[in-house]
Amino acid sequence: MSQTITLKGIAWDHPRGYEPLRATSKAFAELYQGVSIKWNIRSLKEFGDMPIESLIETYDLITIDHPYMGEADANKLLLPLEDMLTKSEIGNLKRQSVGPSFESYHYKGHLYALPIDAAALFAASRNDLMSALNLELPHMRSALFDFYKKIPCGFKVAWPLCSTDLWCTFMSLCAQDGGRNFIEDFNVDERIGIEVLNELKRHLNYLHSDSLNWNPIQILNHMATNDEIIYSPYLFGYTNYSREGFAKKNINFSNSPTNPKNNISTILGGVGLAVSAKSKHADLALAYAGYVAKGETQEGIYTENGGQPGNLLAWQSAVNNGLCNNFFNNTLKTMEMAYVRPQHPGWNKFQEKGAAMLHRGLLKNISSTSLVKGLNQLYRSIV
Repeated sequence: MSQTITLKGIAWDHPRGYEPLRATSKAFAELYQGVSIKWNIRSLKEFGDMPIESLIETYDLITIDHPYMGEADANKLLLPLEDMLTKSEIGNLKRQSVGPSFESYHYKGHLYALPIDAAALFAASRNDLMSALNLELPHMRSALFDFYKKIPCGFKVAWPLCSTDLWCTFMSLCAQDGGRNFIEDFNVDERIGIEVLNELKRHLNYLHSDSLNWNPIQILNHMATNDEIIYSPYLFGYTNYSREGFAKKNINFSNSPTNPKNNISTILGGVGLAVSAKSKHADLALAYAGYVAKGETQEGIYTENGGQPGNLLAWQSAVNNGLCNNFFNNTLKTMEMAYVRPQHPGWNKFQEKGAAMLHRGLLKNISSTSLVKGLNQLYRSIV
């Protein structure tokens, strides 16, 4: 009797993060007899901040955020996949990428993960309430302040501005105003950064009082269970909340407000599936990663089981848009124009510490000039 090979994977703690992986693992095991895949789960914050050095000894398959590519390359943490896939497979994944998702897992000529999940900051709204209040979604960032003034008493706008999400919003608005190169030579453009922080402070005067504590899931849960928050212009989208029956109330997603000065929307998120450089079954781990990332799987079983796919075929599917209340059609423009964060070694440490610095600064109302200068000093001290 042949021995079963068990691959271990690490996912992140939301049905969008683990349910499609469990479903595809079961289907993969039917194709590869004698192989099973077991998934453990880490928190969303750990997914964004936790160094993967602590994971590669234990796990064959690692879900990863694209800014880790530089760290992975420098420390040889993940297997480069370009030589393990055929040119046809790579070509298909590149053509079928949702926005820059596929390219975001490249670093110095190597491909370190396959895009299985795509996201950016989107706008979330309770369109039932918006319609009843005769309110229209703002499309430009400059229109947000007028929009706030039209909202009747008893209703609110919220932004997820806990430290991690404040950072993502800060990066997004800086890119909208300063272009994709607002960070150069390990330096955030001071003028742009100061102007964006001053603007964020103005927004805080109109937002739900818990905004500085909340992450996207907390806001979406609140929107889905209460008739208080009608709109959030910048949060990572979750198709789950646009599916009938997932939550008490359905939430609509659309493109976030932009600055027409630059052809940039918001920060790119999403998830790549990587193979540990320490995996003893790298060939099987890669076979599974390729199975999950391919268009047929993404369009079908992955999306059907609560996933938010990284493949364009799945986003363009009429069936999937019907399943998710046009989530994919309504946010694709944001994905196509998304801003990709730096990936060099040290970025993740800077991102985590910089996010905490900005958050403390807003809570204590520290001057924007001091905050940006301090941010750049921190950046240089790390890299």
